[in-house]
Amino acid sequence: MKYSIPVHEFSFNKIKNGSRKIGVHLLDKKAQQIKLHDIIEMCNSSTSEKICCEVTGIAIFDNFDDLINALGYQALGYDNKEEVMIRLNRVFPREAQQALNAVAFFIKPQFERANLKYRSEIERE
Repeated sequence: MKYSIPVHEFSFNKIKNGSRKIGVHLLDKKAQQIKLHDIIEMCNSSTSEKICCEVTGIAIFDNFDDLINALGYQALGYDNKEEVMIRLNRVFPREAQQALNAVAFFIKPQFERANLKYRSEIERE
């Protein structure tokens, strides 16, 4: 299944350059439908550029604080926990954070898989 999710440009660029390996969301009805190996189409909310990512893992936490403590801010492409929390609080309203669990989607951009396949084809030649 394929799901489209708007992403702020800052986070989109982190996914694009490979420094972010996890998509962080609240576990709303749409996020509850996403399963392993589904495709999440990340859409840059500023430029409409898109990256398709395969979901390679899913982890659910009580809140963003627990998520960051367990997975580390580096996996989210940040230098420290405070920076992550500031960004998450800007994107997700406090009321929603209190009402819903946090979910981490471990993602692999499909262009990475395409590059690996291409490299393996070259090695065969």
